[in-house]
Amino acid sequence: MWNGTDCQKVVFSDESRLVLGTDDNRVRVWRRPGERYNSPHTVLRHTARTVGVMVWRAIAYDSRSPLIVMRRTLTGQRYVDDILRPHTLPWPARSPDLSPVEHVWDQLKRQMPSCRSVHDLELAVQDLWTHLPQNNIRTLINSMPDRVAACIAAGGGPTLY
Repeated sequence: MWNGTDCQKVVFSDESRLVLGTDDNRVRVWRRPGERYNSPHTVLRHTARTVGVMVWRAIAYDSRSPLIVMRRTLTGQRYVDDILRPHTLPWPARSPDLSPVEHVWDQLKRQMPSCRSVHDLELAVQDLWTHLPQNNIRTLINSMPDRVAACIAAGGGPTLY
């Protein structure tokens, strides 16, 4: 089992799509752990294609990568050629559910202002990324042992993290 010091030596990376408006093509269900599906708690979003940008970044305990904005269609080959090879180490993918980088995306998306153009969206996400306190990233990375333990205790199922 890794401890907090081990997790501080890892680089976490991920990509995410940010869209104009609030539609991210997902259905969200807000419920407590163990609570069954309840339709009044469902938040539906329409599924029409929306204008947005794809961004990528990596985080580490004491640093972060520049935010990479991908302006063309992102294919699997383009992802490997333009993102993975120049910006990451050659290691296999890990569970996105446990990755602290997913929580960083969530923080940034919750702070995103309403934007009228893709250009404004790119500027807003760059600004949020630049001003994200490194201590937020450290806190997320330090929580890794607890999140892994919670996942193991839940038998791989949903956790409170």
